Amino acid sequence: MKLFITTLCICLLYSSQAAFAQSPTIKTSVDKNTIVIGQQLNYRVQTSMPDNTYQLGWFSIPDSIGNFVVIKRNKIDSTITNGNLNFGQDIVLTSFDSGRQVIPPIPLSASRLDADSSFNIYTDSVAINVTYSPTDSIMPFHDIKPIIEVKRTFPWWAWVLAGLGVALLLAWVFFLRKFFAKKKETVIFDSKLSPYDEALESLSALEKENLLQNNEVKEYHVRLTEIFKRYLSRKTNIYQMHLTTDELLIALNELDLSKEQISSFANALRMGNAVKFAQYIPPAYENENCFSQTKEMITSIHNIVNKKPRDDI
Repeated sequence: MKLFITTLCICLLYSSQAAFAQSPTIKTSVDKNTIVIGQQLNYRVQTSMPDNTYQLGWFSIPDSIGNFVVIKRNKIDSTITNGNLNFGQDIVLTSFDSGRQVIPPIPLSASRLDADSSFNIYTDSVAINVTYSPTDSIMPFHDIKPIIEVKRTFPWWAWVLAGLGVALLLAWVFFLRKFFAKKKETVIFDSKLSPYDEALESLSALEKENLLQNNEVKEYHVRLTEIFKRYLSRKTNIYQMHLTTDELLIALNELDLSKEQISSFANALRMGNAVKFAQYIPPAYENENCFSQTKEMITSIHNIVNKKPRDDI
């Protein structure tokens, strides 16, 4: 009986040792234990386990480990030696905190393939001495000198460049103003016909398009207003295509027109606004009145301006 118990204990001892020997192992190492602040060191983690026995979950490296900043994460390498599966990874670290800094333990998860049990294995903590750059004792020390006032000088060539820059900027602004003014004038005022003849021709063309018969009432009134604004702009040599109805009536008050003429034309302009902005659909006779009043106003302005002396036109 004693022999049986002794044999059983020995078998249990050897089986536990064999099981322990087959458990995953982990090893950590560094290439240096003392660094200067900001200097890099290589931190290596290695594991070993029986092949086809365990499943290992490798750790995810954050941006920092303790007081160490991760500079680079190298790829995980793997090898098989004597039936053991080995993994390893090199991590480049640095620290900007002086003193004795410790790389803390990092957990790796492991589980047996033939069982549902899982457990963690941890890397060893590694102490690193982080120091300042040593002072060169050979260099002599110097006395503290007073603050030296710096004379502010501006070289002559800088003044010349500044003057040329200002001159070029002014020339560029002048050119742009001339260019855009000429472009606007060409688009709006350039025509082979006189302002009056062009306006009458445009009104005639508008009638022939039959926009009202095709229920394009809004387009009809938009075109009617644009014909008048273009005529007034060409006649007065002042760009007035952007004017609102009220601004347009103010401009007409500066001409020698009667209040009745301006009031009658104002109704035509407001009727056009109602059509363009309020979706108003006027009766046919109101559309005809707007056309007639616009044509009469163009004729009145033409007669008034042509009666003036040549110097006033």
